[in-house]
Amino acid sequence: MTVIGDVVRRVGTWNPSRAASAEPFAYVDLSSVDQDAKHITAARSTRPAEAPSRARQLIERGDVLVSTVRPNLNAVAHVGDEFHGATASTGFTVLRPSDRLDGRYLFHWVQTPEFVRDMVGKATGASYPAVSDRIVKESSIPLPPIEEQRYIAAILDRAHSLSATSVAAVDRHDVLLAAIFRGMFGDIERAMLEARCGTFGDHVLELQGGRNLVASDPTAETPFRVLKISAVTSGVYRPTESKPLPRDYIPDESHLVRSGDLLMSRANTTAMVGATALVRETPSNLALPDKLWRIVWRDPTMVQPTYMAMLLQTPAIRRALSARSSGTGGSMKNISKAKLMLMPLPVAAPEAQAEFAEVAGLIERSKCCHVARRDAVVALAGTLQARAFSGRL
Repeated sequence: MTVIGDVVRRVGTWNPSRAASAEPFAYVDLSSVDQDAKHITAARSTRPAEAPSRARQLIERGDVLVSTVRPNLNAVAHVGDEFHGATASTGFTVLRPSDRLDGRYLFHWVQTPEFVRDMVGKATGASYPAVSDRIVKESSIPLPPIEEQRYIAAILDRAHSLSATSVAAVDRHDVLLAAIFRGMFGDIERAMLEARCGTFGDHVLELQGGRNLVASDPTAETPFRVLKISAVTSGVYRPTESKPLPRDYIPDESHLVRSGDLLMSRANTTAMVGATALVRETPSNLALPDKLWRIVWRDPTMVQPTYMAMLLQTPAIRRALSARSSGTGGSMKNISKAKLMLMPLPVAAPEAQAEFAEVAGLIERSKCCHVARRDAVVALAGTLQARAFSGRL
C-alpha cells in the first residue's frame, strides 16, 4: 500500500476577490457533483466579486475530486475536458495524479468500500461529519505498476459504463410513465386553478393511521414491525424501512399494511410532506405508524390506485400538498385531514383511469425485468472492483 499524498501533485489556488478581471469563471461546488453517478453535473458561472470564500482550487482534466463533507455519501468525480480550468470548492480534496498513478485507477479506488470506511471512521463532527485534506492524502492505495493500473481502470470503466446504462434504462420507465400520464390527462395544475374538479374529500372516505410505538430493545424478537416515514418518501414503497414494535404489542387489524394500499405521509420535511406510495406487495407483519395514512376510498369501483398514486405524485399536487402543510419548528411540517379533504383533485373518469392502469402495468413489468438486470450488472461491477484492488483480476 502507498500513501496517496506521495503519488499526487500540488494543486494551484487563487483568490477571485483579488482578480484583475471581472469575467465570470466556472465554479464547481459540492452540489455540482452527483454522488450516485459520480460525475460533475455542471459548473456554476460566477463573477469574481460574487464568488464564495470556498472558491479557491484550480482544477485540471484528470483530477479526482473527493468531497470532504459527509464522506459516507462518497461524492467523488473525475474531472473531464469540459471542466479543465474551472475552480473547485475547498469542500473537495483535489487529487492530481503524478506519473506513478493513473487518474482513472485513483477514481475507482476512492469509490471502494475500503476507502469509504476509512474516511467515515476518521470523520469528525456529529451533525456535519467531515474529514480534512490531510486525512484524505494520508490514506493508502494499492499501487501496482502503472500499466497494470491502466488495465484495471479500463475494465472498471467498462463495468461502470454498463452499470450507468442499466440504471438509466430503469429510470427511463418512470419518465415514460409520467409522459403518458401528461398526454392522457393534460395539465393538472391548470385543471386545479380553473376549478374543473372536485376535492380530495369527494373521493376519500377515511385516512387511517396507526400508532408510533417502538421496542425498547430493538434486538428483541418480535413478530410485528412498524413502518418509518422513509417507507414512502421516495414515491416507491420500501417495506424494509421499518422498525420493531414492542414484543407484547399486537397491532389492530386496521393498522396492518395490505397490498393495494395507497399510503401518504402526514408529517415530513417541507419538501416531502404528503409523499405517497402504492403498496404492490408487502410482508403481512408491517403496521402503520401515526405519521402515515392509508387512503380509504368512498367508492373503490370509481378509482384505480395506480392512477391515484400517479396523480398524487404530480408536481402540481405535490405543491398543493406542501402549501397546505404547517409547522412550528425546524423543517418538519404536518398536513391536517381537514385541509387535505378540501384540496382540489382532478380525478379522471373510471374508464380513463383503467386505461392508464393497464398501460402502467405493462411498463411496470418491463421495469421489473430491467431492475433485475440492473441489480445483476451492479453486483458484477462490485465484484470486479473487489477483485481488481485485491490483485485477483
